[in-house]
Amino acid sequence: MTPQIPETGAPPCVIVTGAARGIGRAIAELYTERGARVLSVDLTLPPPLRGQRRIRADISTASGRERIGRAARELGGVNVLVNNAAFQGAHGSVLEVSERGWARTLSVNLTAPLLLTRALIDLMPHGSTVVNVASVQGLFAEQNNAAYNASKGGLVNLTRAMALDLASHGIRVNAVAPGAISTEGVLQAIQDSSDPVNTRRDYEDLHALRRLGAPREVAQVVYFLGSDESSFMTGAIVPVDGGMTASFMMAGRPV
Repeated sequence: MTPQIPETGAPPCVIVTGAARGIGRAIAELYTERGARVLSVDLTLPPPLRGQRRIRADISTASGRERIGRAARELGGVNVLVNNAAFQGAHGSVLEVSERGWARTLSVNLTAPLLLTRALIDLMPHGSTVVNVASVQGLFAEQNNAAYNASKGGLVNLTRAMALDLASHGIRVNAVAPGAISTEGVLQAIQDSSDPVNTRRDYEDLHALRRLGAPREVAQVVYFLGSDESSFMTGAIVPVDGGMTASFMMAGRPV
């Protein structure tokens, strides 16, 4: 079970960023199914779920974070913060990535989780948790994707720094590092390729389990890390990658 808000005894309040689709949507759905009060945040309004509050906000802006803070205060506090929102639109090598794309990627993927956590810290009681959604690309680099690699690598080590700095507040911080997951974006990239059948097989073959992961499978690990079942875990980076990073023969291949 996730922690209760001590003052009210109400069901836990969970904030999920990037909740309109993919992994974030799966996380919001799972927490809602299990009785949490969920605040779903995205640039576009997330699809409705019973018992869920939805807001449109840009986590990379001060006004967006203030809006999230106001909503969290109205809900009575935050027990679990899931920093899932990510920007992946700045492809290119270290020689090619634009300054604007680099800045946007780091702003959303690295700076925003730090600033949003800091903005909500006074609303998080002892026993609260933060779960950051990193990537296997935070553990190993993909060619021609320098900005995303750097942002997720930074998020991995930010998770460790947050775990150390927030332990005295009674807040645990962990991260998941997903492999190739069958989100709308990944499936669209496969479909848009010149050979969707072989492209999908290439994606699947990156993993020891020889398949794509499902968003729900990542959500289940996030739920575990946000619960008191993981009460002696903080600063951990948990790959949810079907064995992709278990072998150096797989780890260096593009995803």
